[in-house]
Amino acid sequence: MKRILILALSLCSMNAFAQWGDWGGGGGQWGGGGQWGGGGGFNFGGEGSGNSGNIGDYQKKADIDYVGDNHVGHKMDIYFPKDDGKSTHPVVIHIYGSAWGSNNSKGSADLGTVGTAALGAGYILVTPNHRTYNDALYPAQINDIKAVVRYLRGNAQELGVDTSFIAVSGFSSGGHLASLMGVTRNVKDNYTVGSATMNIEGNLGRYTGESSWVDAVCDWSGPVDCRDKGCGNPIQMSPENDMVGGCNDQQCPDKHALLGANTFIDETDAPVFVAHGSADNIVPQCEGKKFYDNLVAKNVQDCEYHPHSGGHGVEGSLTGDMVKFLNKIKEKKAAAQAHGSEGGEGGEGGDVLVNDILAINNSICVDNDRLYLCNESAEATEFNLSDVSGKILMTGSLDSKGVNISSLNQGVYLVRTNNGGSFKFIK
Repeated sequence: MKRILILALSLCSMNAFAQWGDWGGGGGQWGGGGQWGGGGGFNFGGEGSGNSGNIGDYQKKADIDYVGDNHVGHKMDIYFPKDDGKSTHPVVIHIYGSAWGSNNSKGSADLGTVGTAALGAGYILVTPNHRTYNDALYPAQINDIKAVVRYLRGNAQELGVDTSFIAVSGFSSGGHLASLMGVTRNVKDNYTVGSATMNIEGNLGRYTGESSWVDAVCDWSGPVDCRDKGCGNPIQMSPENDMVGGCNDQQCPDKHALLGANTFIDETDAPVFVAHGSADNIVPQCEGKKFYDNLVAKNVQDCEYHPHSGGHGVEGSLTGDMVKFLNKIKEKKAAAQAHGSEGGEGGEGGDVLVNDILAINNSICVDNDRLYLCNESAEATEFNLSDVSGKILMTGSLDSKGVNISSLNQGVYLVRTNNGGSFKFIK
């Protein structure tokens, strides 16, 4: 079971979105490139500085229904990199910002910054719509993004998707959803905090047998956790209250805990790239810094924090750093998998190499055929074993006698126990 860490960050205090008219259109006040309020209002477009790319240079498949219900909030666009002779490409999913209030802003999802940078680096770019809190309350929004990933895996051959690396990025409220994807990639069933239970994964679409696992996250100015009103000096608004049914974090703290990315953090989470501006007057920069600090404190590997002097937006000058981050994580994963497939290296008699690559673990041991508790006197513990995509392959009780893992193929595996222990090994 993942540990509950209820810390706090911000975005905050005005409960009036429902009366502000139609939030469904992509060109609305909170849609991708619009302004909130009249002259001198707040920009939620996210394009920031450093724009130079032209998304029109790339092949595109538009309005793909990733759920199959013809809801506008379940449509996505897919852009393909230039022909480089490769049959498959890794993926970056980028989620637009809208204070969770637009279900059709995929056409303005930071295409000139994140979009063209990802495409130019050889990644497929996916820009999904998602439902608003007027369409359906949370966790509908994270259920939607998980359905996007499952659709990509279910149609990988047709789309040319390299399923070994799927990253998710997002600006503002999209950064919140992207961050949630990274810290809930091992959450498969209902998750409970106090009196509130939510199904974070959901069961949308035709590809529920596929994994929603993501390998890396990019958070641009995201309100990752809205429970700390004292962090910085944000604009006074509270769309997060509407996300969970119209109550604030004092009235329904457990629902807000399940909305906050910090609740789910543990060392098995995806690496995160956090970029946030000191001049952000919508979501204060300290939100991103606190999120990064919480990730590091929980030993989440390879995270990066990129503060800058800009406002609420995607800082285009940092998209090169984003690509370097994604490439680093992608190459590290590929190296780990290749290392595991070599087998016998450093061993005797052709033994398969087993190597802890995430964290030092003194309680669980692995050999070629067996997973077991190292200490013979240790009490048995419940465990699950999954592959790198998050698919659970084995569950049960683990003791010093162990369980037989000889049937596992060579690869990278994750073991989690009910006492909060977790580690990865290569077989």
